[in-house]
Amino acid sequence: MPLLKLMKTLSHFKSKRIDQRTNLNHKHHLINNHIHLAWKKFFSIFAFILFSIFPIYPLSAKTIAVCSNCTVKSVKTAIALSQNGDTIKIQTGTYKEGFLPITKSITIVGEAGVVIDGLKEKHVFGIYSNGVRLENLKIMGSGISDLTEYAGVYADKVKNCHFENLILEDNVYGFYLAETTNCTLKNNISIGNAENEVLGGNGIHLWSASNNKIIGNKLQKHRDGIYLEFSENLDIQGNESKENIRYGMHFMSSSHNQFNRNIFKNNSAGVAVMYSKDIIMEENEFMDNWGESSNGILLKDIADSTLSKNRFEGNTIAVFADGITNIKFLNNDFINNGWGIKILGNTDYNKIIDNNFIKNVFDVSTNTKSTTNEFVNNYWDHYEGYDLDKDHIGDVPHKTIHFFGYWIAVYPFLMVLYESPVVLFLQGIEKAFPIVTPIEFEDQHPRMKERI
Repeated sequence: MPLLKLMKTLSHFKSKRIDQRTNLNHKHHLINNHIHLAWKKFFSIFAFILFSIFPIYPLSAKTIAVCSNCTVKSVKTAIALSQNGDTIKIQTGTYKEGFLPITKSITIVGEAGVVIDGLKEKHVFGIYSNGVRLENLKIMGSGISDLTEYAGVYADKVKNCHFENLILEDNVYGFYLAETTNCTLKNNISIGNAENEVLGGNGIHLWSASNNKIIGNKLQKHRDGIYLEFSENLDIQGNESKENIRYGMHFMSSSHNQFNRNIFKNNSAGVAVMYSKDIIMEENEFMDNWGESSNGILLKDIADSTLSKNRFEGNTIAVFADGITNIKFLNNDFINNGWGIKILGNTDYNKIIDNNFIKNVFDVSTNTKSTTNEFVNNYWDHYEGYDLDKDHIGDVPHKTIHFFGYWIAVYPFLMVLYESPVVLFLQGIEKAFPIVTPIEFEDQHPRMKERI
């Protein structure tokens, strides 16, 4: 009996160890399955991200040559023969192509002297695929229409397009980008054919675009050099926009943007920023925008923005401020303008700090007698105060607005009396009785020396 009982006990113990080993193997199997599924899921997600960023092109991507002596003699034929990832290289010559729609991710590069003529049909190039590049081409001859905005280069609902070293002439619009993302326009020249605001188009026109770059372009003789509507997060730098019929650049409802180191010269008006917020405007030049109502920059209903280190010279009105709030004017130069800053009564809580006002007819003008705007530490060449403690800050406030300047803002037609005996007499009265000028527009701490 004891032996039999011992054998049963051993048998039960052995069976229990087998069951434990089986359970352990099962657990290991489950763990391995989970690890396998996790890695499989990780690689699936990684592959999706990788292929989204870097689209797969055929391994047999090719280069198609176009010339008068080549097998392929026209750009239109080359586009038809191309596949995603291909490059079309065009040799020197003029190619009368008409409308060229592109629905593949291809690159088109020209040698020096390549001219693509759209024959006044529609757009010259119509871009309808992601990742298209155009480089080193002269593009001319877009269509003309009262109903359609034809352009030298038209891009619609695409991303990652790149247009560089293009010369656009005799097109209604130079570039027209609608609902584009992450596109770049770099070192292009667009010379328009605009005769008036109604028939003329814009050099660079962006509608509902985001994260685009506009860098180093030259724009001339358009309606607006650059026009932006419902477009955000743009990087606009190093461009030159001049001799345009309306604005060098025009913002409409386009927030969260910046433009730096651009030149806006000899336009009917330099720049208009309207119905927008969070705009950074830095190191630009607004030059010789001169006319009956020309501005270096028009700020209309914008908020929470900064103008810094800009140069305003030779403009009728350097800055026209209408309905702006919380704008900082920092370290700007206002030189030889008719008006430095013209501030309407509906502007509030703006700061004008550390700017230079030199040789302007009127440094500041307004149509109101009270303000919430602040003038601090600016240099005024008209300042007649003194600095007894030698701290380079004037000991008495500077009156930024003169009597006649105030009345000109209220009644512009009085400008015909400027420097007349009547006005000179009023200016004498003002010096004797300064209470007639709005005290809230004083700079309490004017600089004695020009900021360099």
